[in-house]
Amino acid sequence: MKQPELGKMISELRKQKGLTQEDLVEKCNISVRTIQRIEAGEVSPRSYTLKIILDVLGYDLERMKEEFDLTEKKLFSLQNIFHL
Repeated sequence: MKQPELGKMISELRKQKGLTQEDLVEKCNISVRTIQRIEAGEVSPRSYTLKIILDVLGYDLERMKEEFDLTEKKLFSLQNIFHL
């Protein structure tokens, strides 16, 4: 999954939960600028940051892999992006 797609997915999940970026910041203990940059597709979050965000949003990495129907090649690419 490319970074802009991930950022869009996080933004959509956050909005589905009725959370603002500030709400997510408080729940994740991550800076608002980091959340903004992730959602804008400007940066790739570190694996632990991604796991924290997805946990707060009630979504896990395994589910994300399944829903995006990743092949082994894409999974390898995802692991390299997020250093998993």
